[in-house]
Amino acid sequence: MKIIVLVLTCLASTPQEECTKKTAIDFREIAADSIMQCAMAGMTIAASDPRGNEGLRTKIVCGRPTKEGSRADGGQ
Repeated sequence: MKIIVLVLTCLASTPQEECTKKTAIDFREIAADSIMQCAMAGMTIAASDPRGNEGLRTKIVCGRPTKEGSRADGGQ
């Protein structure tokens, strides 16, 4: 089963648990085949983001699509 990698970019002042698709200033969704691929893809994207020192933080969420076909939502 496919796994969805959701990479959220939020302000560093946003508490980690409140960093969701609704509060993020940017997000990316990528399909992966396993949890390991999800972790590796998320870390690669986070490491390559040049905005890391601009008061932003990255949150990576791995999840499965729901029955309705929607994707992982980052805690919403």
